[in-house]
Amino acid sequence: MEELRALAKLALMDGAASAHEAELRDLPAKIEAMRADVQTLETLLSAERSQIDEAKALRDERQKDLQAKVDQLGAAKSKMSKASNLREADSAEREVEMTRRAIKEREEEVLTIEETLEKKSGSLGEREKQFEEARSILEGEAAAAKERLEVVAKERDEVLAGRDAVVAQIPKRIVKRYERLRTKPRHDAVSFIYTDGTCRSCRMALPAQLFIEVQRGEEFHECPQCRAFLIHESFVPEVVEKRADADAGDASEAEA
Repeated sequence: MEELRALAKLALMDGAASAHEAELRDLPAKIEAMRADVQTLETLLSAERSQIDEAKALRDERQKDLQAKVDQLGAAKSKMSKASNLREADSAEREVEMTRRAIKEREEEVLTIEETLEKKSGSLGEREKQFEEARSILEGEAAAAKERLEVVAKERDEVLAGRDAVVAQIPKRIVKRYERLRTKPRHDAVSFIYTDGTCRSCRMALPAQLFIEVQRGEEFHECPQCRAFLIHESFVPEVVEKRADADAGDASEAEA
């Protein structure tokens, strides 16, 4: 019976610490997810900056080419004015027209690049603003999380104080099985049985003989369905007290 009581105490300790354990696990994961989002924004920013740099380089290249075409047009006009015969004049005129078309194409291309640069620069400005806001929020959340984790870790350690001593009172084979059961999310490792004879872990009504044996508390029993350890509430004053408080609260609400 003392071993059963120790197992019950262990389950209550771990149950009380479970919320702390979840927060210690989930809060860092939340911060890491935020950090990944900020990193994604930073990557997008870097890509947009590269695109803008490439567009600027292309614009500068096209502007140099445009200036070369303008110089070429001047040279072609000079040829046309100096033509000594009709053939030379026609050739110079064709060169002038071709150069003018090339200049127009380059001017339109430069204009398109400038418009693209203007749009991308505006988009970059918005993205930089979003990035700075996200980074600021991350820094604040990370600082708050660090402080919170210290508090939660301290509270968890207080709840679990003396756990090793409690574990030492329980047979090792039982402890090993209890720890395995704790890893299963659907059911409890320990189920406290009330007067209705129902397993609180899986809601199964226990066979009459098993319920009687659980009430005796002479050995370890498990639920036939979910395999949780079965401990009658009468061996665990904390459970009885908790139930009494809950019943009193329900009665007060009913009267109200």
